[in-house]
Amino acid sequence: MSKPPKNKGFKAHKSRNMRPSRSKGMKTHADMAKPRPNRQANPDSGMSGSWIWGAHAGEAALKNPKRTLHKIIMTPKWADRLKIHPSKPIRGITPQIVSPADIDSLLPEGASHQGIALSCAPLPAQSLHDIAGTAKGLLIVLDQITDPHNVGAIFRLAKAFNAKAVIMQSRNAPPLTGATAKVAVGTVESVPHIHVTNIANTLLELQKMNWRVTGLAGEANITLQQAFHNSDAEVLVLGAEGPGLRKRVRDCCDQLAKIPMPGGAESLNVSTAAAIALYEASRE
Repeated sequence: MSKPPKNKGFKAHKSRNMRPSRSKGMKTHADMAKPRPNRQANPDSGMSGSWIWGAHAGEAALKNPKRTLHKIIMTPKWADRLKIHPSKPIRGITPQIVSPADIDSLLPEGASHQGIALSCAPLPAQSLHDIAGTAKGLLIVLDQITDPHNVGAIFRLAKAFNAKAVIMQSRNAPPLTGATAKVAVGTVESVPHIHVTNIANTLLELQKMNWRVTGLAGEANITLQQAFHNSDAEVLVLGAEGPGLRKRVRDCCDQLAKIPMPGGAESLNVSTAAAIALYEASRE
């Protein structure tokens, strides 16, 4: 998914004579420290965690009864497309019909909202035992993958290849709103997610529940095609780009598998690697 160094300045003398008088119109340090009202520069930070925007993401969230809505904002074009009347509440929320510029002013800079935005509460996470209690199907585990675009793409892949759930570490997972939901094109509303405290311990727990755990690692001795056989309860573990799987997570896998790359590329984007791995898993 660093603090700036502290200034080592001297302590100012407390004598009243050394305090500058405040002339009319002069700004004090306190005045200059006040935040200026402005849109977020980064679409993945700040208030983006409570907003969903974009055509597919917004429409899917509107249709998801598990998603608690706080505000519904859209352009007249979207209201006509969804047959929404401004005076008719949706799950208790009255839609606001506004201009595209009005939506721009509410969202982080660079957010491509396509005329629809929703302020909402986080989706409730699922229980590991409720989802994985029956050892059958495919689970995806993300080991500290925090980039919203990669996580959103993996949710889309999970839907495409019928994975039962995406498992993430609770303290490092990006919110399933903002850029994550936009890239996922609505699939965060339909693919269950599970938040866990410790990934390695969760893998051990899944093994006890008769799931086979395969970690994706470039230095593995077997290929994905060799790894995915004779099992109908598979767990695919994906590590962050660069560091890959952490050591204890690797040690808790039943096996490590690689994507053969005869062309000699050193590595692949994690969402691209996930697509190849999920395709291999679904073939078996």
